[in-house]
Amino acid sequence: MHRVVIDTNVLISGIIQHSGFPFRVVKLWENASLVLITSVATIREAERVLNYPKIKRMYRLTDDDIKRVVSNLAMYSVFVDPLSKVDVIREDPEDNNILATAVDGKADYIISGDTHLLHLKNYKGIDIVTPKEFCRIHDGTLLK
Repeated sequence: MHRVVIDTNVLISGIIQHSGFPFRVVKLWENASLVLITSVATIREAERVLNYPKIKRMYRLTDDDIKRVVSNLAMYSVFVDPLSKVDVIREDPEDNNILATAVDGKADYIISGDTHLLHLKNYKGIDIVTPKEFCRIHDGTLLK
């Protein structure tokens, strides 16, 4: 089973939308078809984004919905406290938390839509792929 770090942008898209490749990646996690590796930084960022007034209003998220998502992230993922100091992406230093989480969690993949991460393609043996690419890898074919 693949061990993955899902970047916050993909995670949030997959949670609030009901179609597309980010949604399919989140469904793979919910169906225990992959091991999600997360960290305090990832969970805090997800909670912060879900609480944006525009996001809450647009997707009709209640405080209870957000608490449930945060709770599920904490309960149903492998939690690591990144100890590695990573300073690879200077344009967006928060992206380094994703890299550190992946290294310390012994991830196989980082799933992201972030160009700073995707340009790396691989970091310390961890492939960095889009949600679409991951679905292709996981299923062996492109999902439609």
